[in-house]
Amino acid sequence: MKILQILEGFTNPPLELVAETLNLEIAPLPLEIVNWDEYPYKPAVSVQIAWNENELFLQYQVNEQSVKAEITKSNGSVWTDSCVEFFLSPDGNDEYYNLEMNCIGTALLGFRKKGEPAIHATEDQISTIRRISSLGDSPFPERKEQTGWKITIAIPWNAFFKHSLKPLSGTKMRGNFYKCGDGLSVPHFVSWTKINTPGPSFHVPEFFGGLEFDQ
Repeated sequence: MKILQILEGFTNPPLELVAETLNLEIAPLPLEIVNWDEYPYKPAVSVQIAWNENELFLQYQVNEQSVKAEITKSNGSVWTDSCVEFFLSPDGNDEYYNLEMNCIGTALLGFRKKGEPAIHATEDQISTIRRISSLGDSPFPERKEQTGWKITIAIPWNAFFKHSLKPLSGTKMRGNFYKCGDGLSVPHFVSWTKINTPGPSFHVPEFFGGLEFDQ
């Protein structure tokens, strides 16, 4: 998949401008793969992704039958809430970053090699990731009602703290996009690319898809 460049020359563009530009210039990528039969529920989810020389931009749009946001501590168990995730392997091997964010923007950022414990980003590193959610930033218990929400995210390249990333047009990486809610009344696990494991697991870089940075 090609990742297009937007807002060239901008440093820390307002997230409202990021969202507007993504909506105008970047086609949504649906996340539609249900990998495990015992978890058949599939919320409506799409992601838009773009980049410039300073940041990687993501925007998830979700419509799901219930929504929850109880985790407020960075690197907490955000996957138990209504959660969107982006995993990135800059070198295309079994080392990767996992960015996980609940629907109010509480973030977990880790770096790991498959099968080894994660090295988590510091609070200062996580604080450089800008984000804004249509649901605000205050926690709430599960709301069992159909809910649509959107989160816009800008990740500075130096947040990928084990690399010195400065992609150019033509740079290739690997990654995957996910939506989950392990602690919701109806747990679910959907992805961009197919995952072939016996049970739910997103930490499987061998199933990442190709990403190519383009102008």
